[in-house]
Amino acid sequence: MLKRVAGVIIKNNKILLMRRVRDGREYFVFPGGGVEENETIEEAIIREIKEKLSIDAKIDKLLFEIENQGRQEYYYLIKEFSGQPKLGGEEKQRMNENNQYYPTWIELEKIVGLDNLYPKLAKAKVLGLFCGEFDKIVIS
Repeated sequence: MLKRVAGVIIKNNKILLMRRVRDGREYFVFPGGGVEENETIEEAIIREIKEKLSIDAKIDKLLFEIENQGRQEYYYLIKEFSGQPKLGGEEKQRMNENNQYYPTWIELEKIVGLDNLYPKLAKAKVLGLFCGEFDKIVIS
């Protein structure tokens, strides 16, 4: 099974998400990416956050795992990092009118109203852990 890692990056009661605009559709995802061959999931999250957001992250802990679209996904809490988040890596190179990426800080309690934050199960778990809002989320 393929593996993906994602960062739950929290600072000053805000969470850093990747806002995507793709083929006219706008949505948010947790920043991260695939685990490469011969790489641990911890190495993968550090590398992916560096590539996607141009920051050096320090893992706090593994928050949860989910299965999503045939992949095992690992979500890591990151509260400490150095640098200013800005788009980097392949995403920066692939940016065009129909495929856009924007690192975006959002107040943590406001993600409850973000109906376009995916995957929905990860959103629900983050809300349950940080906002006590798990019971208000509909997972479809």
